[in-house]
Amino acid sequence: MNKLALAGLITACKIIGFQFFIVAIVSLLVLVIQNRDAALSLFVGGCCGILPNIVLAMFLFSSAGATQLKTTMSRFYRGCSIKLILTSIVLAIILKSQLFLVGFVFFGFALALVAHVLAPNSFH
Repeated sequence: MNKLALAGLITACKIIGFQFFIVAIVSLLVLVIQNRDAALSLFVGGCCGILPNIVLAMFLFSSAGATQLKTTMSRFYRGCSIKLILTSIVLAIILKSQLFLVGFVFFGFALALVAHVLAPNSFH
């Protein structure tokens, strides 16, 4: 892995860590305010939003550089496709299991997505 790919992977790890931190904090707040089932549902929904980002980061930052532009773009498209498929499968499994509260699952999922967008600019 070259320096450019490593720098990108480190930035992605910081953003994913920020997402996880926000989901964990809000899950703890829900645990205090609501109950264990609501907090667990929120946490699982948040992890459903975070896990595909980890997969995309691994695909995207396995190579980088101007000489590897085609490879990087190919990995980006493949990673995005896998991310969408993985998100759909994981959400379907979670909702099909009926073990979690649907509203909190979707709130956790949305929270993870919003945390990704609102990650501090210093990470970028």
